[in-house]
Amino acid sequence: MDRDASSATNLLERKNILIADILTSVRDYFNLALAPVDDTASAGQTAERSLAMETKLSAVIKSTEDLVSLSRRIRELWIIGALKPVTGEVDHNMDLDSEQVFSLLNTLRDRQRQNMLQHAAAAGGGFTYEVAGHEGHEGQIEPISEPK
Repeated sequence: MDRDASSATNLLERKNILIADILTSVRDYFNLALAPVDDTASAGQTAERSLAMETKLSAVIKSTEDLVSLSRRIRELWIIGALKPVTGEVDHNMDLDSEQVFSLLNTLRDRQRQNMLQHAAAAGGGFTYEVAGHEGHEGQIEPISEPK
C-alpha cells in the first residue's frame, strides 16, 4: 500500500471512530435522560445523573468538533493535491453539510450556555465567559449575568 492510500485509509478510519463516538455518546445521553427516576432518588443521585448527562453532551460536542477538524484536514489535503479532488457538486454538498454541522454545534453550545446562565441565576451569582477566537474571529469577553 502506497503512502497516499495509507493516509486515506487512516483518515477514513478516524472518521469512522469519531462517528462511532458521537453515536455512542448520543445513545448514552438518551439512555440517561429516559431512565426512570423513582420517588426515593436523593439529591446526590439526581446530581450524579445530571453530571453524567452533561459529560455525554460535552463528548458529543467534542467529537463533532473533531469531525469538523478532520473535514478541514481532508479539504487541506485536497487543495495541496495529496488526495484526488472532488467534483464541484460534491464540494458544494460538503459545504452545505459543514454548514449544517456548524449550525447544530452552535445550537448545542447555546443550550449549554443558557443552562449555565440558569444555574448561575438560581445560585444568585454572576460570571463571565470568554468567547475564544476561531476562524478569523477575535476572542471577546461577554457577561452572562451581573452579580446581584
